Amino acid sequence: MASLDEKWEAVDKFKSVVVDRERDVFRVTEELYYLHSGREQLRGVTSSCDYRLTIPFAPHLFGSGKTTFARTYLELVQRFGETSLSTFASDPLRRTFLEKLKRASLLSADLKELPALKLGLTFFETDEAFRHGCSVSLLSSSESSGDILGIPSDQYLFLAFDEVGVFDTNGIFFELEKNDKGVIRPYNDFFGIISQLCKEPDLFFIVVGKSKGLSIKNDVSSVSKVILHFIFLSPLDASSIVEFLEKTLLETPTQEPVCDVLCSSSFSVNELADSLLECTGGVPGLLTRAVNMLLNYIIPRNQPFISKEECLTCMNDYDFRIICAEPFVERILILDEDRKSVFDLLLMMALYRIPSKVDDRLTSESFLYDAVTEMGLYRYPIDQNTFQVLIPKVFVGIFKKDPSVSSLEKILLGSLDVEPVDCFFYSKCRVFEGIVALRLVLMLSSKNRNELRELLCQLSPIWKQMKLPMSTISPIHYMKSVVSSRETRNESNKSRRTFASTEWNKIIRETLCLETIYIPLDATSHSPDIIFKLQSPVEPKVLTVGVACKGRWKSEGIGWSDIIDEAKKFLDPVYDQVLSSAMDYHHCMLIIVSTKLSLNVSNELGNQSRCYSSGMFIGNDSFKVPDNCELVILCERDVEMLIDDEILNGLERAFCVSHNPTFWDFGLDLLDRIRNSFLSWQ
Repeated sequence: MASLDEKWEAVDKFKSVVVDRERDVFRVTEELYYLHSGREQLRGVTSSCDYRLTIPFAPHLFGSGKTTFARTYLELVQRFGETSLSTFASDPLRRTFLEKLKRASLLSADLKELPALKLGLTFFETDEAFRHGCSVSLLSSSESSGDILGIPSDQYLFLAFDEVGVFDTNGIFFELEKNDKGVIRPYNDFFGIISQLCKEPDLFFIVVGKSKGLSIKNDVSSVSKVILHFIFLSPLDASSIVEFLEKTLLETPTQEPVCDVLCSSSFSVNELADSLLECTGGVPGLLTRAVNMLLNYIIPRNQPFISKEECLTCMNDYDFRIICAEPFVERILILDEDRKSVFDLLLMMALYRIPSKVDDRLTSESFLYDAVTEMGLYRYPIDQNTFQVLIPKVFVGIFKKDPSVSSLEKILLGSLDVEPVDCFFYSKCRVFEGIVALRLVLMLSSKNRNELRELLCQLSPIWKQMKLPMSTISPIHYMKSVVSSRETRNESNKSRRTFASTEWNKIIRETLCLETIYIPLDATSHSPDIIFKLQSPVEPKVLTVGVACKGRWKSEGIGWSDIIDEAKKFLDPVYDQVLSSAMDYHHCMLIIVSTKLSLNVSNELGNQSRCYSSGMFIGNDSFKVPDNCELVILCERDVEMLIDDEILNGLERAFCVSHNPTFWDFGLDLLDRIRNSFLSWQ
């Protein structure tokens, strides 16, 4: 049998091509144009003062494509000049600037290799020369930068500085100085030089480096010498991965596209792209490494993959994931305890789709943006100033093996691992359902006394017969939606099959595993928000439970009509399709978890939770509970066993602000309270 290293090797088989990046190129080009048109203000030639120097800045995210982007930016400008950049060049001044930018010269400096760097430029030859020689050679000289560097007067010069501050751990190279208010402004001397160089005509910059401690918000009152425009460097989507696979050629005489080597006639490049997206999250460095590993596996066999399932089986192999992710996850495994303490918070944000702003803070001196960077995690941009935390699935195995990872973090990691990747990119924020689902996992698996579990035993004889606590702590699973008819939905150039509402028999018997909590992938009107299945330890009895999380901030509260709607869409079809032919061994329960019940419902319940058994009527006799079914309505007091009142109030405030609230809308205190509520039931 081949050893681990022989089976999975990450030897380079191709030279990567750059795909996507239209949005990044557009925004960087726009910022460079603003510098071009604002130079006279920087030089004090004009009395105008509406321009503040802005430098395109790519934060240090390993494998995000930052170095490649900086070094190929001018090539990308030429590539997109007639397409995505055509709207930028809509007026004559911008068009002239763009045409000249296409002919610019590029100088790239990796500051980690600075002592050995030889570019034939005196101010790049040594550390000391760089610190002081830039200003001496370019600023103090009577010659222009173009004359010093031998650049024609009609040509722009584009300087790309890579790894700024990465090696600056002792503040030796770029000073970490405090101003008179005690605020740290790192790289002041570096950006001081940059700010002076930007006064030079025809000189432009892009910077790659650490963002920790930088004044990200860049207020008008800030003493920062420049504003940093953060370059998104988004993970690639499925269509961009297809382009990558079709344009990337093997470094062999035949120069075959890698997709032709990996794909057979029965396995399309689109399916391969979906598989890679599922595994890597579209992070360019991870994608490149995964493709190389697949090539090293396929080429000796001389047999391409015949199906998506075969390809995913390879990429889900534990050893594949370990080798693929190893260079990328070293940072988080050596983090100090203070920084590791927010790991579960970032996992919650990734799982529950809680976006954040660039300037959101964890503390007065710590940015959430920095925490993501320092941990080696990734961001998926939503708009110019908003992003979501992205944790590639290949990371999960290494994280879960780390002895410092808590059981809560393992549940969150496991949930991210089994979640369909398109759920991340397309589903709406469903925080309420997610919290209830995770609390149910902890409630059902806890070996300690649990009030909610005891309450359900008191309310329901069937529940009391089930095997609890569950034998294992299962992650939350995501299942395909239950829709009104058999159909497919097109998302990101691909179709996805969904279950029909007539398929409950198939769902319950074949899809739902025992002791596993499921959330339907899409919020629809044809399924509960949470589903799970339990079994009796002594009798062949099975209980399928649906949980409807209702009343998300409905001012008058949930009435009987809302409850009946939930019962009809779950209990009725499950009875018709499953229970009516299952004798007496299969039962079904619907639990209504409402943040606010209407006055009529509360009065009938007597402000207590209640279980309606088979044959009972609710809502003025307008609905009869089917045979072998139960309807449980939790009163507001008992709902607090799942989510306490402070969390409910916080969620209500957040969702009043936005349908998809951000980290700022929730607030750190609320998210901490949610996290602590999970920890209390571990």
